[in-house]
Amino acid sequence: MIEAAPRAQRERSALRVSIVVTAALSILGIVWGITAGSQMILLDGAYGFIGIVLSWLLIRASSLAEQGPTTDFHYGRHAATPLVIGIQGLVLAATLAYAAVEGVYTLRAGGSDITPGWAILYGAIATAASLVTWRWLRRRAEHSDLLTAEAAAWGLGAMRGVGMVVGFTIMLLLLDSRWDGAAAYLDPAMVLITCVAFVRIPVRMVRDAVVELLEGSPSADVQARVHAAIDEVRRLFDIDQHEVRMTKVGPKLYVEVDARVRPDVTVFQEHEVRTAVRERLDQLPYEVWLNVELLPHP
Repeated sequence: MIEAAPRAQRERSALRVSIVVTAALSILGIVWGITAGSQMILLDGAYGFIGIVLSWLLIRASSLAEQGPTTDFHYGRHAATPLVIGIQGLVLAATLAYAAVEGVYTLRAGGSDITPGWAILYGAIATAASLVTWRWLRRRAEHSDLLTAEAAAWGLGAMRGVGMVVGFTIMLLLLDSRWDGAAAYLDPAMVLITCVAFVRIPVRMVRDAVVELLEGSPSADVQARVHAAIDEVRRLFDIDQHEVRMTKVGPKLYVEVDARVRPDVTVFQEHEVRTAVRERLDQLPYEVWLNVELLPHP
């Protein structure tokens, strides 16, 4: 099991770096977007500023989770992690929806007039910065849901950057050609394509957050590892009938095992079974809350 305090400290440190990089790119995007008259670049910059607020919320969620149980929250506040990730997904989805509406309006108004050369340069800078930050966060994420969500946002930024480079390059090629009139529609069209292509990422974030908050089953990989550990113990102690329930909330994994055993099993033997299960589950990168109950065969 990964220690909660060092993990939380690494999360907050990485998120602060992410905020600094986001702030720099956001200012650059908004200034560049206004200067170039590009909705796509403005969307990128505005998206970044929203990301700063969301990153701060992730830091706050990490701090709450680290505090552990209190008099008001006997099981801690680990639910802050999926809650904030769900909020992040909702805000990102709302931003894409607003951008899509603006894109449609611009298309109906006859498109936009921008200078593609400078826009291509911005797209290249944004792509490079996003890829570097994404890879850096991925290496530090390990099994942190917070850093995984933050890395996903940067991955989305990298894909937006690639889309801008491709789109603005096509626009540059169209200028002064027989299709010159279509160039004005490429910028809002790219906004719409971006919104449609990437909406699944915030939708998935919201869906996963709701599953955790409703105490749904963890991912298939986590379930498989828990069942493998319990099956090993079951064979070791010759336990036939058993039932396993589990859920994950942030970095906390709840596991409950009910098993049927011979009536002559002692309390000490039950303790041995519980210890064997815990030793194996402690290899998982979560804070495991385990309950093992052995019941006599009817």
